[in-house]
Amino acid sequence: MAIHSLVKRAAVVTASAAIAATTLAGTASANTQAGYVGDNQANDWTAVQCVQHDFNQFSLARGGNYPSLKEDGYWGPNTRSAVIWMQNMLISYAKHADGIVGPLTGDLLLDYGDQGWDGKCRAALPTSS
Repeated sequence: MAIHSLVKRAAVVTASAAIAATTLAGTASANTQAGYVGDNQANDWTAVQCVQHDFNQFSLARGGNYPSLKEDGYWGPNTRSAVIWMQNMLISYAKHADGIVGPLTGDLLLDYGDQGWDGKCRAALPTSS
């Protein structure tokens, strides 16, 4: 009886662990609490790399009219200029092209990038929802 009880408990623990792992490993969701990215911001390395990667995807979708950014995770003048260019691509951003990745720019970037990155950019970039 004691062995049978141990086997049952082990099965329950194993099943519980599998359920917990599946739940925790679910798809990454957007992050309305992520910090802004740009000049005078904290600039998390992953977030900057996501800006660069997702911008490159955006540029390709627009015909590759902008030079590709090096996806090195370092914020600098090239990344800032690319973000301003991207913001100016949309009429609604024309008055607000500041080179800062906030929720609206984050939403735009995520529409074009993050493929194959297992959702890491959805967790790193600020979004509106």
